Amino acid sequence: EFDAEPVAHLHAAPTLPGKRHGAARCDGSVLDLSKGGHVTFPNDGRFDLAQPISIQCWIWFDEPGKIPVVLSAGHWRKAGWFLQSIGGRWRWHVGGVDCDGGSPGPGRWIHVAATYDGATLKLYEDGKQVAEQTGAFSTAPWPGQLFIGQYSGTPGPDFQPTGRITGVKVYHRPLDPAEIADAAQARPE
Repeated sequence: EFDAEPVAHLHAAPTLPGKRHGAARCDGSVLDLSKGGHVTFPNDGRFDLAQPISIQCWIWFDEPGKIPVVLSAGHWRKAGWFLQSIGGRWRWHVGGVDCDGGSPGPGRWIHVAATYDGATLKLYEDGKQVAEQTGAFSTAPWPGQLFIGQYSGTPGPDFQPTGRITGVKVYHRPLDPAEIADAAQARPE
C-alpha cells in the first residue's frame, strides 16, 4: 500500500516497510511517479522463483517513456523477474525468458497481470490474455531488492516510468484468468 509511506503486507508475516527514492510520493493508495523516483522493499524469499508467482497492478503512464520498468526483482537474462513497457509492448521477464504482448499507452489506467506457474508465462492487459510463453527458466534466487517504478538490475533514467502505480499485488500461485478479469473491472478513480 502507498498511504503515507510504502508498506508491503505479506501473507502470514509481518509487514515489510518500503523506502521512497527521489521524487516518489505516496498519495492515498497511489504511488505518484509523475516527477520520477521509485520505491524499494528489502529482499524477501517470497519474491523468488522457487514457487509459482503472479503479479498484478494498475499503471497510468503520463508519457510512454523509453523502456520503463513497473515492477522488478531481477535482471534481464539472469535471476528473478520484472514487468516493463518496451517497444510498444509489455514484457514479463521471468528467469531468463521474455513474454511480450499487449499495448501499453499513456493517458489511461491499465490493469496488468502476469503469471508464472513453473512452466509457462502468461501476460494479461485489462483482463484479457495478450501473450503466453514457455521456456527453460532459471529459478536462481534474486539477491536484490524489489523495485516499484524502476529496474532492479541496473537502475537508470531510461527505466523510469512517469505516472502513477496502484494496486500492486504479488502472489505465490498462478492467478486464474477469471480472477484477473474481475480485478480488471475495479478501475482506479
